Amino acid sequence: MPPQIGEFISKAVYEGLLRSNEAHPLPHTDVPTCHFVNVPGEQLPHGTGWKNLQECQAILKLAQIFQNQGKRFKIITPYKDQKTLIENELKSADVQWEDKCFTVDSFQGNEEDYIIISLVRSSELGFLESLQRNNVMLTRCKRGMVIFTSKKFMERYGKGCLVGQLLEYYDEAWIEIQEMENTTFI
Repeated sequence: MPPQIGEFISKAVYEGLLRSNEAHPLPHTDVPTCHFVNVPGEQLPHGTGWKNLQECQAILKLAQIFQNQGKRFKIITPYKDQKTLIENELKSADVQWEDKCFTVDSFQGNEEDYIIISLVRSSELGFLESLQRNNVMLTRCKRGMVIFTSKKFMERYGKGCLVGQLLEYYDEAWIEIQEMENTTFI
């Protein structure tokens, strides 16, 4: 993972004992390797899980941008219903969809240059209460990570989870959906 994210994970999860690979192709840089996209969507119950339609549409836009730029990316989410929704929307929009969407649990042990994360939640932490599962989710990228959630949700619940701590670590991490096209993803 990029040294900036590795430093955060080391401090937050491993008491500073995790060491970054000095030969990582991304040295320390002022360009953020983690972005949070503000999506004021609402979680909707679906079967025994959750989905968030607005996050799905915003992720579809970023997937199109990344595909057009030739970036290697994967999309992960804690919820199977959200994974299926995103996968179906990618397919409908003629965006590469095969081998692109995963649940956090099914992606454990894998990595990709860019990881797009759909948190889904708009009330209550749910999955985000699990430090171990959040650690897996936040440590899959080799170059950068983009997390889709709402500012309102993170302001209310973020202090109680690793993702919220990451947001505090990256103070200037928020972008709006309409800014994605002009954002530098290192």
